[in-house]
Amino acid sequence: MSLRLVLRLLATAILLALGDLGAAQGEPMLTRDQAICEAIEKSAELASLEQQAAAAEAMVAPAGALPDPMLSAGLSNLVVGQGLRLDQDAMTGIEFMLSQEVPPSSKRRLSREVQSGELAMVQARRQDKLLDLIRQVKKSYLDLQYYDEALAVAEQNRDLAQDMLAAAEARYATGKGMQQDVFQAQVRLSQMVEMLISMRRMRAAAQARLNRLLYRAPGQPIAPLPGIRMSALDLNASDLAACAEESNPRLTEMRARLAQAHNSQQLAAQEIKPHYTFGLSYMVRTRIPMNDMSGSDMWGVSVGINLPWIYRRQKVDQEVKVAQASRLAAEQDLAAMQNELSGMIEEMVIEVQRTADQLSLVETGLLPQAEGAVAASRASYAAGQGEILDLLDNQMNLYDLQLERVSLLADHERGLAEIEYLVGASPGGPPEGTLVPRTEAEEGAVNGQ
Repeated sequence: MSLRLVLRLLATAILLALGDLGAAQGEPMLTRDQAICEAIEKSAELASLEQQAAAAEAMVAPAGALPDPMLSAGLSNLVVGQGLRLDQDAMTGIEFMLSQEVPPSSKRRLSREVQSGELAMVQARRQDKLLDLIRQVKKSYLDLQYYDEALAVAEQNRDLAQDMLAAAEARYATGKGMQQDVFQAQVRLSQMVEMLISMRRMRAAAQARLNRLLYRAPGQPIAPLPGIRMSALDLNASDLAACAEESNPRLTEMRARLAQAHNSQQLAAQEIKPHYTFGLSYMVRTRIPMNDMSGSDMWGVSVGINLPWIYRRQKVDQEVKVAQASRLAAEQDLAAMQNELSGMIEEMVIEVQRTADQLSLVETGLLPQAEGAVAASRASYAAGQGEILDLLDNQMNLYDLQLERVSLLADHERGLAEIEYLVGASPGGPPEGTLVPRTEAEEGAVNGQ
């Protein structure tokens, strides 16, 4: 089988592999903001956390409510040996009792605050999930943008490889070139075709990941996306860490847990205070003949108190120790998270700045030189002076630099998405000074589009 036939088969495979992309051409272009809104609207995890928050909120008021009152009825002062007869003694009767336990108001207040802490933690977890979902959508969207741009670069270089093959064949036909030049150009063209096939498959996988976040069918086509634009942001690790202290939902959740642990410790200490029980009773008496003291109903009141001091060491003191240990653990967890978050922000800022510097070097220095080298080697080879190996090497260098440029752009924007998540910036209104992603219209205005 000739190499030319192999190339034709590979080209056919590309067309088959790209059938789904052809179906996507008729689809309207999905913007990043649209993808984020769609993911938020359809997220089952966010909906679950919303319901959990509603449940936790509904438990706040009952946490500080009084215990249920107690209503009881019984037979009082029955004469021994007379069974259940109520007409044997003037003090015998049917007694109804209503009692209400009343804990200290401070204990009920602390119980509400402990449950409010649970609500605050669920709300913080929902906010963290929201920001994490936005981050995932941005990164998946960037993956698709990268593969669309990388495919465009690969197609340009495939066309360039075809031109090089045509030049080698023309030179060989005139007797000025060698068969080896034609073979090397054919090999390069087959390499570019294979890269295209591989990239198409990787784009399909990235498309499936984004569809999963949007709760779409895995094979639903997404039309080619616009090119990646570099966001111009002045990053300062110290300022970002300070903003994260206020807006990062994971820190918010840990502070809520610490406040809850503090209230739980105070609540445990409140167990030493007694509870009062107030009672009201009413006795219905049966009238006994010849007994003027019988027949009149009677009522009474009572006040009771529990005695928590008896088992204080076995119960109250141990509960206070448990609550205190939980509070100290929450303090250490918060300090550890603050330290970790600050370090992660600093590392990401350094990484984003590195990609920006490296991108500037590629765009302003290496890439123009590579383009010039390819143009010069093509002109030289067309004039019958250059070597095919020089042209192939320059073409591959150009291809690598073009891909590196797109990769650096994607890495830069992924880093910003990661920083926005760590800081806790919210599209709904982040604190002043946090990272605010530009809208696509604003980015177009900045880039003069």
